[in-house]
Amino acid sequence: MTETRPLSDSRIIMDGLRRIVQALRKASPEAGADREVTTAQAFLLRTLQANEGASVNELATLSRTHQSSVSEVVARLEGKGLVDRRHSKADRRRVELRLTAAGVELVNRRGKTPQEEMLAAIDALPAETRTALAKGLHALAAAVSPTGETPPLFFEEKDA
Repeated sequence: MTETRPLSDSRIIMDGLRRIVQALRKASPEAGADREVTTAQAFLLRTLQANEGASVNELATLSRTHQSSVSEVVARLEGKGLVDRRHSKADRRRVELRLTAAGVELVNRRGKTPQEEMLAAIDALPAETRTALAKGLHALAAAVSPTGETPPLFFEEKDA
């Protein structure tokens, strides 16, 4: 069956999704020489560097990711000695995240992540376009993966 129009909406959507996935895959650990961290971990490290002292919840908001996914990745980064958790001096109940010296050194070696570029592009869209895109992608994701599970960050396995 051939398309009746030069490019159908479905083709445009699929091409757009393929371009996004391709951009993310190019920066995946398999594609880079720096395999110390995944691109998801690098994204959170760079976000934390720009927002030193953020809590896990704040880091989730800044990265537009679910808190549980961020918490898992932060635990991995702690295990690698790249992030420390400290109680705030102003409020001992608050736990702040900070890069260690090794974390700062690693972030300074890496460039922007595809996630940062994608968020900047999304934020630059007109509000109406963002809303339509959000509704459309939500409907597509629900149809393709109706489980409702919280997705991990891009290319970050839940049990990695």
